Amino acid sequence: MDQETLYRYFKGESIKEDEEKILNWLDESEDNRRNFKNERLIYDISLFSNSKEMDGKRRNIRLVSIIKWTARIAALYLIFIVSVYLYNEYLSGQNVAFQTIQAPVGQRTIITLADGSRVWLNSKSTLTYSANFGKKERNVTLDGEGYFEVAKNTKIPFYVNTQRNLLKVVGTKFNVCAYKGSDEFEVSLIEGIVDVFANDHKNTLYRLTKNEFIHIKGNAYQIGKLKSIDFIRWREGLYCFDDMPFSNMLKKLEFYYDIKIIVANPSVLNYKCTGKFKNRDGIEHILKVIQKDNFFTYAINKEKDTIIIR
Repeated sequence: MDQETLYRYFKGESIKEDEEKILNWLDESEDNRRNFKNERLIYDISLFSNSKEMDGKRRNIRLVSIIKWTARIAALYLIFIVSVYLYNEYLSGQNVAFQTIQAPVGQRTIITLADGSRVWLNSKSTLTYSANFGKKERNVTLDGEGYFEVAKNTKIPFYVNTQRNLLKVVGTKFNVCAYKGSDEFEVSLIEGIVDVFANDHKNTLYRLTKNEFIHIKGNAYQIGKLKSIDFIRWREGLYCFDDMPFSNMLKKLEFYYDIKIIVANPSVLNYKCTGKFKNRDGIEHILKVIQKDNFFTYAINKEKDTIIIR
């Protein structure tokens, strides 16, 4: 990085493009960051030297001038030390590592976070959080379905980010279903309070209280009371459906088993389904059981990644 560009930056006269260029240069290597600190020190000293030359034109230097000169040096050194500290803090913030935990298809995973919170991930779900989680913030990003038991901490709220909506909690138990690419989002609260934010992640859409759920599809949403909590038994390896529309059930099965389901006969989507199934029995077993009460046929391709329902 040329000295002229850096000095304009130190003076506060650089344009936005130069500032971005300098920040990118700093991120490239430790040598660049070391050179930046050295140039900053030289620049600060030169400022003082120029000021000192003007005062040096006076032949008689009094003791009070020497004291002021010493004070200025100390102040400049202090500014330099503080600048280095703040800059290092900035770099540490820029280089925060993230961890991602994923539950394999057809399996479940449980995670205990640094603050003591526990998260269960359903099949094909991922949870991402920073390596310094719990120190200054508690933010996680969920893609899929997760059940949360959040450790209470009134000073540091717990945020769950999804592709659509944002959740804010302090200490509570709740289930979230928010697979990336889906226009549906659902939160079911077992205990505590959850604030559900709108798509802009700024305005509160609704505050859930105990045994309430919110289901959002597109721009419409439905709020109601939980009839049972069997739906969270996926943590035990059970998929429970209680009078669920066949269309909703098929969407869940697509995510759980990472398979595409094509419905050739739309009339079957009006079916309502009730049942409890072990996830290890597989999707074909589930469809065969549902066939006993509803008239439809299905076929699976050779690659076993697509099912057609007629």
